[in-house]
Amino acid sequence: MLRMVLVRLSLTVPILLGVSMVAFGLMRALPGDFALAAAGTTAVSDEVLRTTRRNLGLDRPIWEQYGIWLGNALAGDLGHSFATRKPVAGELLPRLAVTAELTMIAGLLAMAMGATTGLASARLRGRTDWIVRGLNSLLLAVPNFVVATLMVLLFGLYFPTVGIFNYVPFATDPLANVGSLLLPALALALTVSVTISENTRAAVLEVSSQDYVMVARAKGLLARTILGNYLVRNALTPVITVTGLQLAALLGGSILIETIFTIPGMGQYLFDSVSRRDYPVIQAIVLVSSTIVLMMNVLVDIAYARVDARVSYD
Repeated sequence: MLRMVLVRLSLTVPILLGVSMVAFGLMRALPGDFALAAAGTTAVSDEVLRTTRRNLGLDRPIWEQYGIWLGNALAGDLGHSFATRKPVAGELLPRLAVTAELTMIAGLLAMAMGATTGLASARLRGRTDWIVRGLNSLLLAVPNFVVATLMVLLFGLYFPTVGIFNYVPFATDPLANVGSLLLPALALALTVSVTISENTRAAVLEVSSQDYVMVARAKGLLARTILGNYLVRNALTPVITVTGLQLAALLGGSILIETIFTIPGMGQYLFDSVSRRDYPVIQAIVLVSSTIVLMMNVLVDIAYARVDARVSYD
């Protein structure tokens, strides 16, 4: 197991290197000029533009810019924001904590809803199955940012006493902080829960037809024993795969959700930075997000071996 973890972690290095190169190159390939955008007007002299580019290091060859940025990033320095002139790491870490909390709450909601509805659909069948699959189809067809917008309209019109844009920092009031993230987390979790639900249903139905389940029923074992020891445990392996990937995908969905609910997280920070063409911030967020996704994949592989004894990495 340890060898597998070390191998997987070593493989993340070239992947992150490739991601950083692509992100760095794409930022420079975008049309426009940050120096001109920073001036706020088109009536600016060439000397001012040259000075701005020189101060930001944009006058150097792109390979030299990338080498300097990569070396600083490896040392823990993600650079300074073009817009605020502040260290990116100092601005990013508090926002990353907010996004991590939102993603964690959304992930817990998605797993709870997905596993419950998928298991109920597979076990109860009949009308329950039709209702669950119908709701899943509806939620799958509606993007999470549309769900978030509808939530804002619904609560704003019919439940004005419920705060929508009232994010409370965790240090100020932990309970109010969790409460202010419930609606955004629910909007983020609904679409993800559909995928978990459908995969849970399919896995449970497949395991239900296996011989060892038939034998357990023939022995007269209690339904809860069969459910816990035979069905759920053996159906977990494919569910873990899709759950891990979907939880990683929550990071991407948080960009629009945080913007809609005005949550000061990494997603809103990225949205604002793209609008301002703030290269260092965008590059740092892409690098951090890629690292999180890759670490999530490693955790999924570890969970395989813990849940399914047939899986071995020795």
